[in-house]
Amino acid sequence: MASSQQLTADPSLIEPGEFVTDEFRINPFPIYKRLREYEPAYQDKFQNRWIISRYEDIWAIYKDNARFTRATYDPHGKHKFGSDSTMGFTLNDLGEGQDYIWLRGIVAGEFVGKRLERRVPLIERIATKIIDDFMEKARADQKAGLRAGGQVELVSQFSERFPIRVIAGMLGLPEEDNDYFEAVYDRLFAGNGYGRAHFRRGVAARDELFAYLDPLFDERIAEPRDDLLSVFCHAEKDGAKMTRDQMRGYVALLLVGGGDTTHKAIDAMWWNLLRNYEQYEAVREDPELMDRVFTEMLRFDGSNHWQRRRTKVEVEIHGRVLPVGATAWLGLGSGNRDERIFKDPESFNIFRDDLYFGKELRTGYWKDGVASHLGFGQETHFCLGYALARQESVISSRILLDRLKNPRLADVPNEGIAFPPPGRGGVRGLQHLEIDFDL
Repeated sequence: MASSQQLTADPSLIEPGEFVTDEFRINPFPIYKRLREYEPAYQDKFQNRWIISRYEDIWAIYKDNARFTRATYDPHGKHKFGSDSTMGFTLNDLGEGQDYIWLRGIVAGEFVGKRLERRVPLIERIATKIIDDFMEKARADQKAGLRAGGQVELVSQFSERFPIRVIAGMLGLPEEDNDYFEAVYDRLFAGNGYGRAHFRRGVAARDELFAYLDPLFDERIAEPRDDLLSVFCHAEKDGAKMTRDQMRGYVALLLVGGGDTTHKAIDAMWWNLLRNYEQYEAVREDPELMDRVFTEMLRFDGSNHWQRRRTKVEVEIHGRVLPVGATAWLGLGSGNRDERIFKDPESFNIFRDDLYFGKELRTGYWKDGVASHLGFGQETHFCLGYALARQESVISSRILLDRLKNPRLADVPNEGIAFPPPGRGGVRGLQHLEIDFDL
């Protein structure tokens, strides 16, 4: 496949083929910068989309529900929602209307504030247990003479397992089924790509999961417990309860949306910290700074680089006219490195003074004279699980910070943070992350 250098010598001439190179998959930021400079509203005819790359333009579209929608189908039309998704019927199928507001609002309170605080001991217990397991293996390897010190492959041994077990615990699923749940999760999110083989396996996993869940829903309807399955079964808003399809979809959305993004957030935090060792040392001295690591990670190279919208009417942006029904890809990964907003945007810096580091701004993007990251979206479709993702990432990273003595990146090849291979679902992240540490 031709490289981006071969495709164009003129930086203002951006060709659609550049978006399907390995260079873009691994490091899209040079192209993002060219888009912001030369074509901030770029028509990609190859993938039938318009790419919006500047921070302020992305924010304007977030606020503009009159001209843009997330919906693809009419909520009351002929299309069977969830039929073309391995997650079934979820919030992602809906636009900004009352159906979306109702389905989001019926359980939104479970993922913020005091109700979420009740889950902190569960998060701490699960993180500690998985860390104990890989520490025990490291000591056994050292005793057997396999290694002089410790090593953990953070992705497979910790981060991709941890959020799934937290979600399973919050749902109230049996701990003995954790391995099954993790396997289903992997097949589900892989199926959200555009590869048909992945999709078919994902649909089979979805149907398997829903068959597994149905008897548990029946149990919770009859005998509620202190878990999310019971909340889904009995939550009521405006005199209505969720349907079985909606309850199933919420579980799948928690798995795919919460699991994949959170484990890749943890990986990215450690990848960036250990590549900026002075900042790691500062965090080691003051673990409260781990919150800043999480926030700057989302700005610098978070797992979610895109959100999609569809135009309801013709829309003019920077002299280009998006037609009715056009698909607009909001380039969050680009907006978060917009040099019009952030100083030295290509540097990872938890001490920068031009990024808002406080509690996420769900309906605003400027506070105290600085901009917030775009990693969780904004406005109506602000990430439902943002607070849970932060709690899981920060709490587990603080425990790792305490347990890993003198951590450093192992001397092994690693392409770093990248988009998944074509055709496979999932978001941007590391495929593996080997960390050496002292025992």
